[in-house]
Amino acid sequence: MTQSIAPVPPPAPPSVDPKPPASRRPNPAAFKKPSAWAGVWRAIRRIAPWILIPLFLWWMFFSESARDTFTFLGLLWESIHPVSRTIIGATLGTAFQLAFAISFAILQFVAIFWFMSQTRVETIRPEDPKSVTFKDYWGQPNLVALVRQWISLLADRRDFVKMGGKYINGILLYGPPGTGKTMLAKAMAGEAGIPFISIEGSGFRGMFWGVDVLRMVQFVGKAKKLAREYGACICYIDEIDAVGQSRGGVMGGRGGAGMGMGMGGMMGGGSGALTRLLYEMDGIEQPSLGDKLRARWYTFIGKEPPKKTWHVLFMGSTNRPEVLDAALLRPGRFDAKIQVDPPDRTGRREIVKGYLSRIKHKDVDVEAVVEDTPNATPAQIASAIGKDAVRIALSKGRDHVVQNDIDRAIDEQRYGLEQPIEEWDPVQRVQVAYHEAGHAVAQHYAMPDRRIVRVTIVRRGSALGFMHPVDRTEVHAEPLRRILSNVIVGMAGHVVVKLHMGEHWTGATGDNEMIRWNIRLLYLYGYFGPPTGSWGENGMPNWAERFWRIMEEQTETLLRAHMSETEAIAKALLERNTLTNPDVLALLGDNGWRAGHVDNVPTAFPELLGRLNGAPGGLPSPVASASAAPTTLVQLHTGADASAVAAHAEVIAVRSQPRTRSARMLPPPRPKDFADRQLQYRPDVPADPPAADPPST
Repeated sequence: MTQSIAPVPPPAPPSVDPKPPASRRPNPAAFKKPSAWAGVWRAIRRIAPWILIPLFLWWMFFSESARDTFTFLGLLWESIHPVSRTIIGATLGTAFQLAFAISFAILQFVAIFWFMSQTRVETIRPEDPKSVTFKDYWGQPNLVALVRQWISLLADRRDFVKMGGKYINGILLYGPPGTGKTMLAKAMAGEAGIPFISIEGSGFRGMFWGVDVLRMVQFVGKAKKLAREYGACICYIDEIDAVGQSRGGVMGGRGGAGMGMGMGGMMGGGSGALTRLLYEMDGIEQPSLGDKLRARWYTFIGKEPPKKTWHVLFMGSTNRPEVLDAALLRPGRFDAKIQVDPPDRTGRREIVKGYLSRIKHKDVDVEAVVEDTPNATPAQIASAIGKDAVRIALSKGRDHVVQNDIDRAIDEQRYGLEQPIEEWDPVQRVQVAYHEAGHAVAQHYAMPDRRIVRVTIVRRGSALGFMHPVDRTEVHAEPLRRILSNVIVGMAGHVVVKLHMGEHWTGATGDNEMIRWNIRLLYLYGYFGPPTGSWGENGMPNWAERFWRIMEEQTETLLRAHMSETEAIAKALLERNTLTNPDVLALLGDNGWRAGHVDNVPTAFPELLGRLNGAPGGLPSPVASASAAPTTLVQLHTGADASAVAAHAEVIAVRSQPRTRSARMLPPPRPKDFADRQLQYRPDVPADPPAADPPST
């Protein structure tokens, strides 16, 4: 939510000593690489059964010693008394049949459950070629510096154990999809030189009761086995909300799954896997049965039992942390919770450069790609550059990617594939051209701090055309006047069609929805006064409709002042279908934006002041209201038009002191003035008649 206070600079990343102390190993990332004998022993265990079983069968049927053994057993059997032999045979036969029946039933049961418990598990060992490190993880340097603290402990825990420290059990990564949570977990394992084992949260689901618990036991067992071999292991559960969702009716849980979890539990989809996961995370430091037997043997021979030297770090990722069970999030289980957000401008620049280095490209403007992908995730950037752009380049017959390929790939991600209408009615096509031209003109003059990337009337998905703007700078907090600029831009398409074609057309449903949302934001942010009431249950309140009409009036005045530019853009769209940023700027005038300026004031203020009077209903005109109290930063001249002088002085003052205030749009109605005039629109309520004088007695 946008705050009204000055932004606080982000904390400095944790300091990481690039040179380890002398007491540590020179390369802690490779603290316990498995020896060659470990690999040989692992190979022997895998192939030994397939060698020993055929050898045993060959010995039974083809070996001389086996025939001699069977002959001796036959002679021994013949030497027994016939009655005793009959009794022994009947007893052994019955016992064998019974044992066979029981064993077959158990074998069937075990085989069925073993088959059902199998699920896809990804295992990456340090020596695997698909292992990744922080060199392959781009765009989040502060996050990497933070997790390096735990990486150093995973790689070399001797000093930590000497100080009596207790290692954390789990790390939860949460954030929007595609931000690189799984990639970060893999990079942590690769950087520490330890194995990585992962599973999807839905992989624990099973058709029958108990299968989810069995899968959890097997998964954690594999992680422990890898940890004993390498010293540590990262046990990662992707989309952990599928198995760790809050249990309804549990104290501390946040509910929401009570009814569905009951039926799911009968079918193997309940909280059994979650309960087992909690048990495994609590008992990860407890010795196993093998450790206990080994400790007893060392005690028996008079030696001190060896201390535990391995650790399993549980990690999970989700984009819905609010639905996770409270027992899973408490300290001692998921001790650290890290939010993974989309990268900022600096991070996107590093990501774009990284993926461009993996493909053949020429004349690609990295800064343009970074600016055209605000709030994009690493997965979206990777798909646009490494998949879609390469595909588009190959379809054009090139062996390298150019800037236009990446631009088209970004548009395909945002708006869908191009689906041109072959036989389009000319009048309808003209209407769409005017609609998008109106958006472009309003965007250019009302929000100069945004750059128009592309305007097109080629159908993509359900949209017959679109105007794509992007912020020139990263926006983390903004003035409310900027939201009103969005309202003007949203209204421009519908209004300009009425101006140029004489009547309203369809096609503004999405724009109207955006306008309603922005007006609601203004209300919630207190633009119209303290938001103490409730937003209309049956739609927008009455005052919002009046405000809508005021903004439509201001939008129409802006478009009337630039009708020739709207005509030029519409004509160019009808000729070329798509206009890029240079094409649009060549048809538009100066909007006051200057590169490097903190505040860029639209130059349209002086020209428009004379046309923005006469707001409906007697309310003060937005610009006139804003100019009623002229700035005191400069000395105003007398004898000129008061509105023009005030606007000109405001432009000079802001440009001379760019840090004073920001004015990036036509000034909207001031909140206080708008609130003071609300009484004018309320229905007249007849005043109470004066009380009659009491009768005299």
